[in-house]
Amino acid sequence: MDHETATQMRASERYVIGDLAAEERDAFEEHFAGCARCLDEVWTASAFAANARAVFRDRADAAAEPTPARTRTGFWTFRWQFALPALAAMALASVAIYQNAVTIPGLRAPQAFMPAVVLDGATRASLPQVPAGAPLRFEMALGPGATGNQVWVELGGDSGRVLSSGWVKLPPPNEPLEVYFPIRPDAGRYSIVVRADAAAGASELARNRFEIIAQGASTR
Repeated sequence: MDHETATQMRASERYVIGDLAAEERDAFEEHFAGCARCLDEVWTASAFAANARAVFRDRADAAAEPTPARTRTGFWTFRWQFALPALAAMALASVAIYQNAVTIPGLRAPQAFMPAVVLDGATRASLPQVPAGAPLRFEMALGPGATGNQVWVELGGDSGRVLSSGWVKLPPPNEPLEVYFPIRPDAGRYSIVVRADAAAGASELARNRFEIIAQGASTR
């Protein structure tokens, strides 16, 4: 799936609400692993949906509280619990229009997602650490030698087994490469290798290591 197709089918919003078929979902996950714009849209839509659910839940709780008996007639006699599903659907359907028209301060840095871990390729006594279960999102500088508009990226364990790989779009000159791996490996040490081509013998443009640690643990 390319970016134009993802935009036309509103894949980000449909992915968040679970409206994509299995094949579409897999294709979109493959795409936004290397597309910063789609990844940001998924984050924004997820945070917006979470905020909408919280608002509707608060309103439902308020509506459930006892109120003085009053006779009310007409349209306003409906109860919130019947309107909530429709309101939630309307809110999610309008995510694309809303996020393009308004910048919500609370969504500029969604709390549900970790910031990118910066990898500089340097040899250190301790590796950069990522908590187990956190999104594997990284930024790294590339060496010279990249051609075309894509590079091949591999995530591997200490055993040498490749856990995730694929093509990632090259960033503009003098900007870091941003990579997201849609998997959640166990605690351990891992490496990221960036090549100009998918062939095993292709020249390396970057090699970085990091460590996934169990929640609450730290080796620093």
